[in-house]
Amino acid sequence: MALSNIADHSPPPMLERVIRGRKAWRTSSLRREDWIEPISDACLAEIDTLVGVLRRNPVPTVALDITDYSLSACRRMMKRLRAKLDNGVGFAVLDKLSVDSYGKSELTAVYWLLSSMIARPVAQSFGGTLLYDVHDTGKKIATRTRGDLTNQKLAWHTDYGFNHPPPYLGLQVLRTSKSGGESCVISLASVHNEMRRRCPDLLARLYRPYYWNRQGEHPSGDPITNINPIFRYEGEQLNSRVNRRLLQVGHELMNEPMDQEGAEALDALYDIMDDPKMKFTFQLEAGQIQYLHNWRCAHERTSYEDYDAPDKRRHLVRIFLRNEGARSYMG
Repeated sequence: MALSNIADHSPPPMLERVIRGRKAWRTSSLRREDWIEPISDACLAEIDTLVGVLRRNPVPTVALDITDYSLSACRRMMKRLRAKLDNGVGFAVLDKLSVDSYGKSELTAVYWLLSSMIARPVAQSFGGTLLYDVHDTGKKIATRTRGDLTNQKLAWHTDYGFNHPPPYLGLQVLRTSKSGGESCVISLASVHNEMRRRCPDLLARLYRPYYWNRQGEHPSGDPITNINPIFRYEGEQLNSRVNRRLLQVGHELMNEPMDQEGAEALDALYDIMDDPKMKFTFQLEAGQIQYLHNWRCAHERTSYEDYDAPDKRRHLVRIFLRNEGARSYMG
């Protein structure tokens, strides 16, 4: 079915009111305590004991089960952090683990268990990858090359909007780049408010579907694109997904030019997201872990210059967290 026919169907439910509260933050209203979650001495002591246990009793990271470990102080910390995701500004930075005291396997084991206190880790590729290394491979962004495997700028996006996007995702920082690579986060509730104020007709178009490139992450013979809107309002909950490049490529793959209103709506959306008054920019540090509510916040990353030595190059580890559906990539 052509997208133009889908878009012509009766309008979907649309949120007609202004979104208020901490979810609809702007740069000027954001406080450090809204998004920073310090790791207390009690938590650090529990983590150090945990690493000692794992050194004596090795278990593959993806087989670690949070029910096997008490970690009561860490559980209280992660409960506070999840509240920031669910009821607060929608993102949080855990500050921080020592990258000098522990090796990569130990750091990722701690990361896996802490993340499991938010929700269950799930696959983030068709091949079943549960922990995904984010680093520059020397490639450039292409139809089947993800931007997270390059050092190029990653424009505003939510993760995996073409599939079954997880509600939560994490990024553990093992090493940072020589320069650049800043992180930016934005409240999609605030973006929705601003779209409603500036251009309500174009906002309505974002509730209707676009073609999304699936980047080859699907079973053989499946459609190469999916069809989804940017905003969906169901059960008093506004859920969002956005990635302009995947939409542009999706329409090219389907040989179905994007309608003018759809392109204008995306332009207006990105103009708002690029407004410095709307977005929050910060530099992640080695040992920190960033968590995002993937249905409520979009994020971007600036381009970066890396070190020449392989053991100094920028390296992050991503995790997807979701309790509903199967643990497989298709959910």
